[in-house]
Amino acid sequence: MTHLLRSRIFRYGVAYAGLFFISTLLVLSLLYFFAFKISAGKVEDRLEQEAAWLQEIMSGCTEMEDIQRLNYHIADHPGNQGIYLLLNSEKKRLAGNLDLIPEVDLKPGQCLTFWHQDQPNDTGAGLHILATGVLLDNGRHLLVGHNYQAIDQIKKELRGAAIWALAISGVMGVLVAFFLARRLAWRLEKINRTSREILEGNLETRMPNTGSGDEFDHLSTNLNRMLDRIFYLMESVRGVTDNIAHDLRNPLSRMRNRMDVALLSDRPCEEYKDILVETVEDTDRMLATFNSLLTIARLESGAERDDFETVDLEKLVSNTAEFYLPVVEENGQKLSWSAHGNDMQIRGNVGLLTQALVNLLDNAVKYSPEGSTIELLAKSENNLLFLEVVDNGPGIPAHFREKAMHRFTRLDESRSKQGQGLGLSLVQVVTQMHGGEIHLADAKPGLRVVLQFHI
Repeated sequence: MTHLLRSRIFRYGVAYAGLFFISTLLVLSLLYFFAFKISAGKVEDRLEQEAAWLQEIMSGCTEMEDIQRLNYHIADHPGNQGIYLLLNSEKKRLAGNLDLIPEVDLKPGQCLTFWHQDQPNDTGAGLHILATGVLLDNGRHLLVGHNYQAIDQIKKELRGAAIWALAISGVMGVLVAFFLARRLAWRLEKINRTSREILEGNLETRMPNTGSGDEFDHLSTNLNRMLDRIFYLMESVRGVTDNIAHDLRNPLSRMRNRMDVALLSDRPCEEYKDILVETVEDTDRMLATFNSLLTIARLESGAERDDFETVDLEKLVSNTAEFYLPVVEENGQKLSWSAHGNDMQIRGNVGLLTQALVNLLDNAVKYSPEGSTIELLAKSENNLLFLEVVDNGPGIPAHFREKAMHRFTRLDESRSKQGQGLGLSLVQVVTQMHGGEIHLADAKPGLRVVLQFHI
């Protein structure tokens, strides 16, 4: 409980409740002020109209006629809040519904609010009166007023209701802040608890997802995707490390053995030359491995996206096929290429797309038998562009295709064929860099590699 009350979420909730309380207070105060200001204005207008009318009907009359007309007026408006008092020129009471003369200096045409005790020795609050004065003939004075007690009672009741409303809103604000803080703290604590489990080494744990689709579910989903990516990269690094050690151990061992043999006894210069040539070949293969890794790392960082331009896939396929045709023919195979469809252009890097196709063709040549035909295709369908390489080799089993994209993964686990196992990895990185996807399918027989791009 103490931790919850000290949480920032609860403080924000209380601050919001306080802001809401102050806003409510200001709104109620403004409504209260303007409502009664308008009411007082309407009462003053009515008093002025009534005073003008009484002055008109009582002017030019005798004192008795004024008394009679005022009494008739009072009798014609029973139960109203009107207050009237007629005085002679000596300020003596002549008529009206006030028994005592107010002790106020009420000038003609002036509206004044005052309290009046209408009974001798009365200790109560008395009457709250809004009145105006009228000067009649022969020095007589007429007080026309309105009893403000009904409005005062409404004010009192409204003030009480406003106080209750403010109190309820304040309590409800704190309760809502407490409830929200507890709810949010519960969700955050689940994420924190899961984070602690991950920090303790349980990398397969994932953030909870309630299925409500709210912001916390979105946060959990993104964190889980991030954790999946981190876990994949860690596994990839672990696998890459093992594979690098395995792939480099053999050439390094061969290089060491050759040098040891060469140092055992004197040999002719030709034998030393052959040893150096073989050593250079092993060194070139190791450098090729590291260069491929550096290329993949550079592409994953997005450094090549600045060199994007409009690429015509039909021209790309034609140029790549003509460039690689001598290699295919030297291996006793055939290469056919074609392009079908309209709008065969995408934004990309010509060099990288060419490298991706060359890698695919290199794998096709390596694994296809002599006399087979390798196909290189480009086509457009439904706002999608496709680059395909089809061979007649052994293909890749369906259960192994996802793993084939990983670095240093080779179908030939014995590593009897030359290669680093980075060809498909590089193709996948280039394809994803261009916003596309790579798919491996069965060509029956052989392998069909499809690079799919959005126009």
